[in-house]
Amino acid sequence: MATTLAGKNVDHQDLGLSSTLARGLMVLEFVATQGLPKGSTLQEISKTLGIPRSNAYRYATTLCEDGWLKKDNESSRYLVGWKTLQIAGASLQALDLRNVARLCLESLAKETGFTVHLAILTGTSIMYIDKVESDSPIQMRSRPGMTAPCYCTSIGKAMLASMEPSTVRKLLHHEPLPPRTRNTITNLEDLLGNLALIKRQGYALDCEENEEGIGCIGAVILNYDDKMAGGVSISALIDQLNNNDIDALGRKVMQVARDISQSMGCHHNHWQKEE
Repeated sequence: MATTLAGKNVDHQDLGLSSTLARGLMVLEFVATQGLPKGSTLQEISKTLGIPRSNAYRYATTLCEDGWLKKDNESSRYLVGWKTLQIAGASLQALDLRNVARLCLESLAKETGFTVHLAILTGTSIMYIDKVESDSPIQMRSRPGMTAPCYCTSIGKAMLASMEPSTVRKLLHHEPLPPRTRNTITNLEDLLGNLALIKRQGYALDCEENEEGIGCIGAVILNYDDKMAGGVSISALIDQLNNNDIDALGRKVMQVARDISQSMGCHHNHWQKEE
């Protein structure tokens, strides 16, 4: 028997789809795509997917326990759960952020002559979602989709600085932090002190903390409810940054972060440097 999901014919005899995980994902996909808006009953799941009712119940119950689905006790229908919505929301936010920020990134790259990155936070890592190269013959090895630790990158530290120290402690509880270079801050208390400075000055510095020879300046991007949506940074050879006015560059990055944030609906100026 075959079932059509996401435009594909799914053969239940295919050994690649015979695992519990694959069948559980089929249940999740069915509810998310064919159960809208009122949800799906156990009978609908079982009949359409061609799996025993007892198995359908087991998969749906497990998905509910983990937050991927939820069950309406009155109608006994299964609906998309909070975790599915959270993942979908994060993906949409990253897409929206990229679309909103693109012109600002291009403008910053042209004005500074440095490579510009846009990233979001995923767990304890940042993930680059966009990049605008400079005209320099020396190109950065980063690319959209690449990840890096949040505690040693300027974008990551800018995002961490927007959080409460207690939240940062919970996030980075695996101290000591693995060193990436000889300049990486590996002590959590030292990092928290650095984050306090970043919060005061409005931008973060990465002076060869993530990669030897590379320096970055980053600032946080906020959305309409003042929640961290991502970050923007400029990157260059460390000598190039040392030969420029770091504070002036930091203000340019902050201005771009503010412009993107305002486009995302943020109406407060969180980038006003404390004197």
